[in-house]
Amino acid sequence: MKLKIYLLAILFLASLAAAQAAEQIKYNVVIQVSEDSVERLMLALNTAKYIQQEYGAANVNVEVVAYGPGVQTLKFYAPIPVADRIRQAKYNGIKIAVCDQSMRAAKLRPSDMLRDVSFVRSGATEIIEKTHQGWAYLRP
Repeated sequence: MKLKIYLLAILFLASLAAAQAAEQIKYNVVIQVSEDSVERLMLALNTAKYIQQEYGAANVNVEVVAYGPGVQTLKFYAPIPVADRIRQAKYNGIKIAVCDQSMRAAKLRPSDMLRDVSFVRSGATEIIEKTHQGWAYLRP
């Protein structure tokens, strides 16, 4: 009888550990925006939102990285729909990263950018590092 209870307890703990491990699985996706195109930015944001809907926001990390001419789409005086979408994306857990080197090349400062973005030293190296860590890479 004790052996039966012991085996049931082990089986229960093993299934509990397996369920917990399954919940911890996360997908990681980095999305590139390197064109001065609001349409491309919106496509990247739509893609990020769809990925979260498909896998569940708790199961996926999504980062949109803007560099080169793509930083122009995230300026403080961007059209209202862009600012609203960036704010909503951040609220939903999507990181929007802007390349500091590209900003400096375009004579932009952090204060010129939307307040809901974060900054990385280099957009290209951010993408390289993420893909090296196993993140999926998309360029819509």
